[in-house]
Amino acid sequence: MNHRTALAAAFLFALPGLAIAEPPSEGPPPASEAQNEYRRNARLLMKHLYDTNPAKFEALMEMRQNSPGEFRATIKKMLGEKKSGLMDPKNRAEKQKMKELREDFRAALDDYHAATRKEQSKIRGQLEELAEEIFDAKQRHRREKVTKMRTELKRLEAEIADRDASREDRIEEFVEQKINASQSRGL
Repeated sequence: MNHRTALAAAFLFALPGLAIAEPPSEGPPPASEAQNEYRRNARLLMKHLYDTNPAKFEALMEMRQNSPGEFRATIKKMLGEKKSGLMDPKNRAEKQKMKELREDFRAALDDYHAATRKEQSKIRGQLEELAEEIFDAKQRHRREKVTKMRTELKRLEAEIADRDASREDRIEEFVEQKINASQSRGL
């Protein structure tokens, strides 16, 4: 079989697959789960700023209009800081203290390995004291995290109760908004 015949045969075998293939979809590809999570977190951050810091919210909205790239970079940075807990000065100080404690522990551990048997017992006491401090700091952090979760849970429960109380009004408002939006798009 020559090259032309082989090429023609390959094309004929591929033709049915090409016939049932879907054409490329119009518009952008669907968002991934990670992109949807990022967008959800960005919306929650903006809502939080709207509620707690209207001036910063307005500045970000103006940035969004005038410089979308800078806005996206700022939101990404803020989300990263929020995730790592760096937005809270108290949390930032605690993280720095934990870092210093771990460095002190590593240095004492190096001293322990370099010391004589007699000196090792003294250094072991220091290691135990540092380990206690690290443990207590971690426990404090966990307790604070639980307290924040309880506060957020109470806020969400109050929000749910409020929404339940105004259920009919919210449904009516939602339907009215959707009707008006569809009319303005000419649907």
